[in-house]
Amino acid sequence: MNTLKIIINIGLVLLLGGLFNACKQEVADSLDLNADVHVLAFKVAHVNGVVDNETGTITVLVPAGTDLSAVAPVIDLPANAAIKPASGVAQNFQFSASSPVVYRVYNGNVFQTYRVIVKEIKAEITAFRIGNRTGMINQNDNSIVIYLPKGTDLTQLSPMVEYTDGAEISPAQGNYVDFSSPVTYTLSYMGETFSYTATAIIGDEPKQPLIIFNGENIAPQWADLGTAVENQSNNPKTDGINASPLCVSMVRNAVTGEGWHGGALWNENKVNIDPAEYNRFSIMMLKQVAGDVQLEIQSDGENNKDWLRAWYSEDHLGEWQELIFEIPANRTAIINNILVMPHEHPNGSPLAFETQQMYWDELKALPKE
Repeated sequence: MNTLKIIINIGLVLLLGGLFNACKQEVADSLDLNADVHVLAFKVAHVNGVVDNETGTITVLVPAGTDLSAVAPVIDLPANAAIKPASGVAQNFQFSASSPVVYRVYNGNVFQTYRVIVKEIKAEITAFRIGNRTGMINQNDNSIVIYLPKGTDLTQLSPMVEYTDGAEISPAQGNYVDFSSPVTYTLSYMGETFSYTATAIIGDEPKQPLIIFNGENIAPQWADLGTAVENQSNNPKTDGINASPLCVSMVRNAVTGEGWHGGALWNENKVNIDPAEYNRFSIMMLKQVAGDVQLEIQSDGENNKDWLRAWYSEDHLGEWQELIFEIPANRTAIINNILVMPHEHPNGSPLAFETQQMYWDELKALPKE
């Protein structure tokens, strides 16, 4: 009898095992893991993007002046595939150069993610030198200013110019150019033209503002002060006086944000500013609430503190305003730490405080005049 039970049990185990394996095989057979999830084409206004299926990236270069805030790409996919966001649905690509828009292709039981950049065709002059002097390039207004020693013959100068790879430049490199009046340099690139005005001035170059933060190529990380600081925040208003795509933002809550909440440049991101050379700060600020903005300046170890204030005007709420902060005339201590915050007073003293989001950008130290 025991032998019979053992035989029956073994049979049941084998039967159940066979059924389990059969079920597993059925599930495996029903999975489609070989479906095509590659984007075949990605077009914006009849411009074909470059699709890299290996890296999962798509880049589209559109004509200068294209509105990137509501772009509706036309996307070709393999049979039975779907994509999110869908083809033809408008997306905001204004900040895609730094924060690509994510698309995902689904087919069968697999998917692939793509990071998409749509940006304007742009060629830039990136360096401009005459002898051992370097020109100052303003990419906002496409101007170049270079200061040259006394006695320089402005009519026979041959600048060395660095510019976008693949572009053609006029006047050409190596030619002698008459700089007795401003000279227009033109870059031709991918069917577009970009012009710069270069001006040569005899004399010593004046001391320039010290850029502390601009969100792009000079972007030290702001530390949290009582609230989370978003260091890579998208600029909410790029059509004003501050067109750069990235800035810094934080929210100060009326209930929990009493006292001082803001952002700080200190420790590994500290600065080194001598009040003997610089006597003011400027900063771009955007809020929905009027009121004081405060810069607290300190030396190392949070010593030698001064509190600088400027008013964010009610006349231009929700727009970028440039605020100027005066460094005390009697300050001699080096400035190493900079703290930014909206309103310095506790809630209700002297005014009721409103919850607000604050954006800032383009922090500079201004030289003494």
